[in-house]
Amino acid sequence: MIEPDYPFVPKSTRYLKRGQFWAIPLGGGRYGAGCVVGVCLNQGTPSTRLFIAGVLHWVGNHVPSSIHLQGCSLAEFGFAHLKAITESGGSILGTAELELSTTPTEANDASIPTWGYNVPRVIAKRLTEPPA
Repeated sequence: MIEPDYPFVPKSTRYLKRGQFWAIPLGGGRYGAGCVVGVCLNQGTPSTRLFIAGVLHWVGNHVPSSIHLQGCSLAEFGFAHLKAITESGGSILGTAELELSTTPTEANDASIPTWGYNVPRVIAKRLTEPPA
């Protein structure tokens, strides 16, 4: 498979792979980070629009890079449409060595929540709030 040049805007899940990430603008010059966790299967066939997305335990005053995200773990994950990337950050920026060992590489299980386009931003913003 041909490796895409970074950054790229995904038009299908064809070039998405585990560990790729995107920036999630949070306002005030802050950013969160979303990542590709795995493949969404539809009757055993990979979906062309849905994938398993994650929001990382990371917030910064700059766009994330693979160096900043190295070893980061997930705050949450769920099924998401490609528009979760394009509506919350725009493009895949690269790949990072993330802590994804306890997450599925593929799923068609209804026990994984399905997110709306803006859910990654909502989760990332929650990470900036002080604990109650």
